[in-house]
Amino acid sequence: MTLEKAIAKELNETESYTVIAHELIHDGVGWSTNSSWYIAKDADKAKVLEVARGRWGVFKANYSPRAKVKDLSFDGDDSIIYINSDYVPFLEIRTN
Repeated sequence: MTLEKAIAKELNETESYTVIAHELIHDGVGWSTNSSWYIAKDADKAKVLEVARGRWGVFKANYSPRAKVKDLSFDGDDSIIYINSDYVPFLEIRTN
């Protein structure tokens, strides 16, 4: 499964989304969020998938080179999706 397919099945075609990335810091045991920032606001599904793909490349290069799409986990509710890769925060997607 591709990153886009994994995330797309969590999204609605008609919704607008805000996408948040996390700057991570290694705390001696694992990674934790140092700060977060918006990488897209009022994004449609196609834009969410585009920025997620870009962030995935940065995430793998800087935090988790062995990360695999099949290991992503999705949590949250109707208004927010938390995406983690092996318990490391990858992306946050909020419904506007």
